[in-house]
Amino acid sequence: MQPSGYVAGVTTVARIPRVMVISEIPTPYRVPFFAQLAARPEIELDILFCARSEPDRPWQIDAALDALPHRVLRGFAPSIRTRRNTFVYQLNPGVLPLLARSRPDAIVVGGYSVFAEQVAIAIARLRGIPYLLHSESTLASPRPAHIRLAKRALVAPIVRSSAAGLATGTEAARYLERYGLPRERIRIVPNTIDVAAYGRDARVARARNAALRSSRGLPDRFVLFAGRLVEDKGVHDLIEAQRLLGSDGDPLLVAGEGPLARELRALPGVHVLGFLQTDRLIELYALAQWTVVPSRREPWGVVVNEALACGCPVIVTDVVGSGVDLVLDGVNGRVVQAGAPAALAAALTGPQPSGDPSKGPIEGWTHEFAVEQFLEAVTLALER
Repeated sequence: MQPSGYVAGVTTVARIPRVMVISEIPTPYRVPFFAQLAARPEIELDILFCARSEPDRPWQIDAALDALPHRVLRGFAPSIRTRRNTFVYQLNPGVLPLLARSRPDAIVVGGYSVFAEQVAIAIARLRGIPYLLHSESTLASPRPAHIRLAKRALVAPIVRSSAAGLATGTEAARYLERYGLPRERIRIVPNTIDVAAYGRDARVARARNAALRSSRGLPDRFVLFAGRLVEDKGVHDLIEAQRLLGSDGDPLLVAGEGPLARELRALPGVHVLGFLQTDRLIELYALAQWTVVPSRREPWGVVVNEALACGCPVIVTDVVGSGVDLVLDGVNGRVVQAGAPAALAAALTGPQPSGDPSKGPIEGWTHEFAVEQFLEAVTLALER
């Protein structure tokens, strides 16, 4: 099942366009997407990353990244690490001469929050180059009035002037519409994974159930949280839910790093495993009773894609962007109110839906779908 409100037929352009993509960092779900995109004959792709990695995200993707035609811009990335979240602002002064020398037909920017993206948008507007916004932002999390006013003044002109929008999901598309981009110029280009590969690996893990539980020291039943250990991810709400459940709750396995790790390690019934690479995570998704995404702010949340592809039902809050598109309440997961530990506890002990991927939309949210939508959006931008 794929989103229908933002899909249209592909049109054609007269020649192969040169498209520059500016993205903050490579991720395990974006690198395969870019690789498929770079292999397509319809465009010439130039991919620029602002940095190779960020704090709390030590992915081991060097081999896949090195096989991808790309450049990592020189620069530095001051960061502020708080209990709420880790804030990073990449500074890449070299993007200025690079953009001055380049003659792309279109520029795709992964937002407008870091220097290279901001400069690219400014230069594109000055030189009349169409730019496309690849946006994760949503309207789900409430903002103070002064923030809303500032975004209306600063963000709306950027969105309205873009030639097309690449939204990671339905909620991101609504965000772009709210700030002035017409629906017909928006395509869904999701953050997603190799759904079939995750499913195959999960089936192998379930076939090795007993051996894996023994070798990894896993309990017979457990709930999984996978993500950065910060307040925005709803970690304290999950802790409170576990406290409310007491001995009625299953053990909680936590895969991730962040400033709340020490606090979690001190709690009974909580096992902090640290940051895990994809193969280990798939094992946990395959054997967990639930994967929980209790976030208070979550524009998308690829962990939902991963868990559902592995056949693990999910519990998400109502601010998780991927929950809108991928979770059918009572069918492949549950949706609860953000910031409500009691509701989260009730879901953890309530009826468990099937984790069968065929019971929900996940099988249609593939890299292949994302590539086709990206190409459509580029065509729209060039025609404009």
